[in-house]
Amino acid sequence: MKTGSENMVFDEVIGNDEELKFTKNDHESIRDYRRKLYENRSDKDKVRDILTGFRFSLVNYVDTNNPDQVKSLGLFITDLLEELNIKKGVFAEYIYISPRNINKYFKGERKFSIDHALMLEKLFNVQAETLLEIQLKNELIETKRSHEGEYDKINLNDLIAG
Repeated sequence: MKTGSENMVFDEVIGNDEELKFTKNDHESIRDYRRKLYENRSDKDKVRDILTGFRFSLVNYVDTNNPDQVKSLGLFITDLLEELNIKKGVFAEYIYISPRNINKYFKGERKFSIDHALMLEKLFNVQAETLLEIQLKNELIETKRSHEGEYDKINLNDLIAG
């Protein structure tokens, strides 16, 4: 394989085990090629890609032990709506939340109900359990952090000896 942006073929780079040294032009060439591939995709395929990324980020967050930063379900949804160019107010009305109150959901100040989770499941093809698990995980993390050390004194042997 040759290096140098004129001679580099994108498909040669992907999956190649050789250690490659890229110039700034090589990186720009690869970025341009990927951008063109994306731009040539249908709108349906672009939405599918966005939803796949959304689902992956949700599952990845759920699987992460003790994340440094708690991310509310509402923040995940806010990011998704932005990518899909859906206005928050339109989304709120669609899932029967007052447009005046939707920001409380997006900020994590109010939890999405099971009913909302089932609507979101249908809309975004992501399991309602995953959506609710994010809310529960965040609540557990915040409670543990705010009561740090308090639960250390709880012990079954003390209770039995009681």
